[in-house]
Amino acid sequence: MSSIVCVRCGRTAEPMSEPPTGGPLGRQVQASVCPDCWAEWREVSGRVIAHYGLNMGNPDHRHQLRELMKEFLNLAPGHQDQAGQ
Repeated sequence: MSSIVCVRCGRTAEPMSEPPTGGPLGRQVQASVCPDCWAEWREVSGRVIAHYGLNMGNPDHRHQLRELMKEFLNLAPGHQDQAGQ
């Protein structure tokens, strides 16, 4: 895969060497998000889990975290136009 334009920060960067999560969402993150923005999400996600009291053993909480991740990374519908803000 050649370089990507990150949907979150708008920078051109080398993609992650492999999808950071499983399934289609992981492939979407790999193809759309730079490694720096992914690293930032990894840091923020711990605070999000604590703030909302999410239990990763609960499927509904995992879904909520995935939706928050998509919003943070501008992968949610309607967020792609905000890159670089």
